[in-house]
Amino acid sequence: MVRGDRNEQVRSIARALEAGINYFDTAPSYGDGTSEENLGRALHELGVRDRVVVGTKVRLGAAELSSPGAAIRRSLAASLGRLGLDQVHVVHLHNPIGVETPSPTDPGVATAAALEEVAEGLSRAVEEGLARHIGFTAVGATESLNRLAASPAYETVQAYLNVLNPSGIRAGAAGGQQDFDGLIPHAAEHGVGVIAIRVYAAGALSAGPERHPLAWLPPRPLVPGSDYDADVQRAARLQRKANELGLQSVLELGLRFALTAPGVSTVLVGLSSFEHLEAAIGWSEHGPLPEDHFRLLLEMVEAG
Repeated sequence: MVRGDRNEQVRSIARALEAGINYFDTAPSYGDGTSEENLGRALHELGVRDRVVVGTKVRLGAAELSSPGAAIRRSLAASLGRLGLDQVHVVHLHNPIGVETPSPTDPGVATAAALEEVAEGLSRAVEEGLARHIGFTAVGATESLNRLAASPAYETVQAYLNVLNPSGIRAGAAGGQQDFDGLIPHAAEHGVGVIAIRVYAAGALSAGPERHPLAWLPPRPLVPGSDYDADVQRAARLQRKANELGLQSVLELGLRFALTAPGVSTVLVGLSSFEHLEAAIGWSEHGPLPEDHFRLLLEMVEAG
């Protein structure tokens, strides 16, 4: 939705809706607003605004943390203008929680602030009709993320989960990366909707170094301990297991693994082409993994 062909963007959204996919995730930082603009244009051209669920995000700068309510309102108003919508269904806080970061445009938000003044600012945006629900992206200190997931202030969480690091569903199964200490069932137990992210490990589950020309690789890992090249090598070692389980690829294994995970409400899949979309639709239609296969994959990560 940032660098893709305009006609293919529209075609992809139409195909997604046809397949029963109706949740679309975007953010102001994706292409400096381009993703929101293209999504809004495509929804308008197709005349399907009443058929979709749209989520966007708010990332607070260091100078905005002293008055988060006003900054949240400005960010959401700009997003709605680009999307051509009166409100979004959900807005997620997009800053790391409970950690300090060196970037002034992406500072960490203290846990107390995320639970108090930032949450209050997001709630006011709901009261003003700019959004229906509020959530957060689960990046930052694990203890802080679990505190937010237990708070009534937040209704959804974007939780990191993939077959290389499934610690979001089983504490300790982190594959040498950040351990999310079972955040997903913890959130689900508190009635929080769980949106699984990075289920393809930023594309590493392709198990090869080649990337689609439109694919974007973040400048730094999303979670501590993650390394893209190392993740590609680990994914390549899963190819034999995917074959043994009768799956087409590690990507299919990864998508269906995330769809099988207990507590997950929906899964975000990053796509670069119409063919990627068709593949994801086909794999998801195969349904969840058998329980014994799912358990085997968890045990493989735990065993290292």
